[in-house]
Amino acid sequence: MSALHPPISADHAGAILTINLAAITENWRILKRKLRPGCDCGAVVKADAYGLGAPNIAAALAGAGCKTFYVAHLGEGVELRKVLGRAPRIIVLHGANPGLEGEVFKHGLIPVLSTPHQITAWRTFASNTDVLQETVIQVDTGMNRLGLSDKEFTGHLNDPDCFEGLTPLALMSHLASANTPKHPLNKAQLERFSRALRVFRVKFPDAKGTLSNSSGIFLGETWHHDYARPGAALYGLNPQPGNKNPMLPVALLQAKILQVRRVDSTETVGYGATFQATDGMKLATVSIGYADGFLRSLSNTGAASLDGFPIRVAGIVSMDLLTFDVSNVPDSSLRPGAMIDILSQEQTADDLASHADTIGYEILTSLGQRYARRYLPANAPGLSL
Repeated sequence: MSALHPPISADHAGAILTINLAAITENWRILKRKLRPGCDCGAVVKADAYGLGAPNIAAALAGAGCKTFYVAHLGEGVELRKVLGRAPRIIVLHGANPGLEGEVFKHGLIPVLSTPHQITAWRTFASNTDVLQETVIQVDTGMNRLGLSDKEFTGHLNDPDCFEGLTPLALMSHLASANTPKHPLNKAQLERFSRALRVFRVKFPDAKGTLSNSSGIFLGETWHHDYARPGAALYGLNPQPGNKNPMLPVALLQAKILQVRRVDSTETVGYGATFQATDGMKLATVSIGYADGFLRSLSNTGAASLDGFPIRVAGIVSMDLLTFDVSNVPDSSLRPGAMIDILSQEQTADDLASHADTIGYEILTSLGQRYARRYLPANAPGLSL
């Protein structure tokens, strides 16, 4: 999977994003240990591995023993196959657009079939090309997003020719509320899925079951079945909001100070004059903005740190710049080129998301392409960023 843009040197960039591959592989091992014996622990690397770089991350996870990878789109699967070679299983969660079934087969990918139209298209392709295509069949158990309805699922099972040419590797569904363990929908979805899997195995006795995402793993072994699909937790996001995060932090984002100024009188800061700086306040402007994934909703609320001192965003986040109130930071730390910690062990993507009234997923997947990216190797001693 090639990078969308050529690498940027730390000297040329306004900010540096460090990704700890050792922490990611250890997170995968933590999740694997949580699973019931025999359950495959895969890795969801869609959306460029949640914004952190699928080529490097997938290669590291494969080296750690991961054998199953999940992407959203056909293009992601094609690029990932170039990185991983032919051995690992790559499952395309959205299947393929009509007419591109041959591309999926050519690259050894496994499509998830979620609609009657997809199943029909794949059956026609398998028949016309005289191949057997391994597939995953998705059923809806309460999310009402993707998957066969109960009526569609029953109709297909009762049709003796429906899956002709297709070899179902697994039956799949997706949990809607797994990060809220006591939500009644979790048990309801488990019951619906388990019932569908029992019926499915009458026709396909070797079919596996896959239901659990990152948070689903923590619901217990009953939800695990045969294939688990962790994503967010691999990248350090908390799979159990409200509880201590069991995952290791993965990303460090540092932005360079461009300018430091001391305000001589009461003045406003930034677009819209939404922040008022008082006489004597110290301000630091850094070269990062909403074009780099520092969300505009963090205006006047976002937090960071400089040499361990907590600081806050002052004013509106603009495309390429934002300003911090650094009045509490010693002058010795305030110089052009000094690094402000945006993401760190002290402030994770989940923490920053709370200031933006969003989720850590959006923070990570919004990370831009202008950072200098640095990958700490998976085999490096220690896990500190």
